[in-house]
Amino acid sequence: MLFVSLFAAFVPARVVGEMTSIGTLFAFILVCIGVWIMRKKMPELQRAFKTPMVPLVPILGIFVCLFMMVFLPMDTWIRFIGVDVNRYGYFISYTELNIGHLGNGTDNRKGMRIARYTSLALCALLIIVGFLHQYTVGFDNDRTLLYVALGFAVVHLVRICEKNLEGRNRKHNYY
Repeated sequence: MLFVSLFAAFVPARVVGEMTSIGTLFAFILVCIGVWIMRKKMPELQRAFKTPMVPLVPILGIFVCLFMMVFLPMDTWIRFIGVDVNRYGYFISYTELNIGHLGNGTDNRKGMRIARYTSLALCALLIIVGFLHQYTVGFDNDRTLLYVALGFAVVHLVRICEKNLEGRNRKHNYY
């Protein structure tokens, strides 16, 4: 409650609205993908409601949400990707701290590799979007958002590299 109050007091309503919009649209995209995958992978599963015309409806839902997301300002994309980079960084750190120490190969699972690659892709995307935003506003203008985006990306890239090196050292018993 205190965090939400402080957030509402210091963040402009436009920014809060745009972040809510992009987050909600992204959640709808994930739901459309989930409906599509579940219908394909688990067709026998009992459902209270069955989405009609799968995969057409989920594909149209994904395209409509992406279409609306494209027209949000570039700084909203930087904030959104920055939040995702932080979320993935936390997920990887938390998972490796609580699962990776088991030494039974769980840190080399397919899911962890996908999470690492996704985190790398999000870092690259954050850098690209940061430069695109700076290009649209001009490189002579305020560069704060660019520096924040680059800072997030570099910190998480360093963290990912550390985790990969730790995993290799653990794999080869260098400790």
